[in-house]
Amino acid sequence: NTTGNEESLKRRNMSLLIHERSHSYVSAGKLSEQLTATDIREDGKEDLGEWIGEALEDDIAVSAYGGYNENSSGADIQTINESYPTSDRIHYGGQNAAGTLATGPGAVVGASFTTDALLTADTTINNLFGTVIMESIKRRGIDATPKFRPVIIRNLSGANPDDLRSGKFLGPVLAKIMIVLASPLQLKAVKAETGNNGYKAMVSAAQIRGNMNPIFTGAEFYWDGMLVFEYDRVGTRTGAGGTTLAEGFLLNGTRVATTDACASGRTVNRALFMGAQAMSFGWAQKPGWSEDFVDNNKPKVKVDMLYGVKRTIFNAHGTSTPGSDEAIFCLDTEVIVDP
Repeated sequence: NTTGNEESLKRRNMSLLIHERSHSYVSAGKLSEQLTATDIREDGKEDLGEWIGEALEDDIAVSAYGGYNENSSGADIQTINESYPTSDRIHYGGQNAAGTLATGPGAVVGASFTTDALLTADTTINNLFGTVIMESIKRRGIDATPKFRPVIIRNLSGANPDDLRSGKFLGPVLAKIMIVLASPLQLKAVKAETGNNGYKAMVSAAQIRGNMNPIFTGAEFYWDGMLVFEYDRVGTRTGAGGTTLAEGFLLNGTRVATTDACASGRTVNRALFMGAQAMSFGWAQKPGWSEDFVDNNKPKVKVDMLYGVKRTIFNAHGTSTPGSDEAIFCLDTEVIVDP
């Protein structure tokens, strides 16, 4: 009998601000249109369609790694809900090629540095990306509160087409995984690992078989429950002896300089470890077209949309105070730039 012992349902919430994101083009005039084979309306719409895809992916990537909504034109991209990684969801440090974790503060092996400035004050080859630091970050995600929920991969070929259309049954579960996005230079370090337990040893033995093989998923490799993808939009910062926005991830109060610049000539990349519901995306208006004329005879086409993107950060029960990042862990490592 559960009477009197019922538990109330609890829900957590979060705020997500939406804003307009738009772009447009206008003809240079009738003479200009006579000098090109370009169809100003049709070809221009295709180009704006490509811009939509680029803008959406850029906003999601910047929000995921905790970047700010500044851009090169000086106007804030307010569709990005700014939120720097919470302190318990970011690690500064890595490993060497042999798989030994870097010695962090207090001479503790595997301990995180507290800033990128301190990370890049250490030895570069001791703070690279690799399979050992990956395993460490995965364990932290599993031990986190709330626990990272895995991304469930299903075998769609094992489902009935009618069930797929209705969403009732999406096929048997193939794996429960964590998604990892790492830069090309970070993956270069993984492939340079030495010893008997690193990447090369794994590849020489065998990769996972079947539908989860990286060949079929588009991933670089599968490691200890993590599906690793090469991604060229992870955050990167390079020190140049100053405090410009390109030299550090963290900005000062006036948002004109970084307070955590990398050491001069040193580059840090920020890999992302993600479980289910790592990101939140809200539409208020899907992309829409509008057309007009400038000076009565110059065609202008505009595309606009209303949305917001943010790392999922639920509030604590019964409060408006954000907790920790829900299912995304950032890893800052140094990289060795190609000559």
